Amino acid sequence: MFLVKKLLTYFILPPGIFIAFFIFLSFYLKRRWVRNISLFSGLTLYLISITPIKDLLLYPLIKHYQTNGCKGDIVVVLGGGVYGNGEIGDDPAKRLLKAYEIHKREAAPMVLSGGRVSEKLPIEADIMRNILIGLGVDKNKIDVDNESKDTLENAKYVAKIIGLDKKIILVTSAYHMKRSEMLFKKVGFKNLCTEAADFKFDGNYTFYDILPTTCNLNTSSKVLKEYLGIIFYYIFG
Repeated sequence: MFLVKKLLTYFILPPGIFIAFFIFLSFYLKRRWVRNISLFSGLTLYLISITPIKDLLLYPLIKHYQTNGCKGDIVVVLGGGVYGNGEIGDDPAKRLLKAYEIHKREAAPMVLSGGRVSEKLPIEADIMRNILIGLGVDKNKIDVDNESKDTLENAKYVAKIIGLDKKIILVTSAYHMKRSEMLFKKVGFKNLCTEAADFKFDGNYTFYDILPTTCNLNTSSKVLKEYLGIIFYYIFG
């Protein structure tokens, strides 16, 4: 009964219900090319929603990064999204926690980088700053970039705040680190060390890992966005 309940849950809720719909529809559509599109859509959605494929997509982005051991003058933390109610998202919260750990270890000052993409949203760097002050970090050891809207702007505004000569400890999610490192080096940072947060990698699998989940779909979407950003970087510089 437990297994039946779990299976029903996976395929009644998204993305399972949409996967089932596309595959079911492919058996009833009259035009062959439409059937093929429907089947392809269902299978693709299934694959990027299961843990092994999520890990397969994720691994090339995270395999070279470490979780600790950096030495540097300044910790630079990249934002990653904020809710309208003033809470930061899951990914930037984990980045902030990692930065706090480094600050406690190295006693290094921090730069928090993250503005807002809409005037209706609060400024992310200011929210992160308030969280750190609440955790006991000296406010004089925190600087903020509250203007940047994407990773390239993160790098540019951080450079304006601290210059390019300092050795920085760059903190962001592991899946986001490769593109971040590329863009910070493009702006002119030569001396940087990376400490990644939130690897999102499983590696050990059970039967349930071949069932589709929104969590895996969300991670796969973020990873595919990173690949797209890296491709844009190589094409447009």
